[in-house]
Amino acid sequence: MSSPDITPVPKEVRSSSNRPNFAPFLLTPFLRILFVVLGCGLIAGFCLAYSLEPSTRGYGTHQQLGLPPCSIQYLFGIPCPSCGMTTSFAWFVRGRILESIQANIAATYLAMICMILIPWLLISSWTGQVMPRRKLEFRALILLSSFLLVSFAQWGVRIGFAS
Repeated sequence: MSSPDITPVPKEVRSSSNRPNFAPFLLTPFLRILFVVLGCGLIAGFCLAYSLEPSTRGYGTHQQLGLPPCSIQYLFGIPCPSCGMTTSFAWFVRGRILESIQANIAATYLAMICMILIPWLLISSWTGQVMPRRKLEFRALILLSSFLLVSFAQWGVRIGFAS
């Protein structure tokens, strides 16, 4: 059996200035294609958000896609953590950031992350190297953790005002 095509994890290297440098994390052809597909998928998502008319209620825009109303709001009378996300994205792509924040601040944060991810994915795919080369996992963990924190904090505030 042949061994799978695995790119090695970068090793720390010391330069003459004694500061750590990191060898580039090279992308396999599969990962390069995957990065392009993900980048194009994010662009398509923003295009879809632009094609929707944002709901003035601050939520419910997803129903224009044929999706049902929020089940949690229907069953329990409280908004779910993702209520207003589609509306927020629809406002965000129109440059109406304040309305985007009012609809769902976590979605505005997610939209900003996605805007940064698009060029990062495409540049990384073009060069064949993950950019930046170090602390990528830590940065991803910070972004995800802060997104979840903002999302659940907003949900708590919404539930508090709904009661």
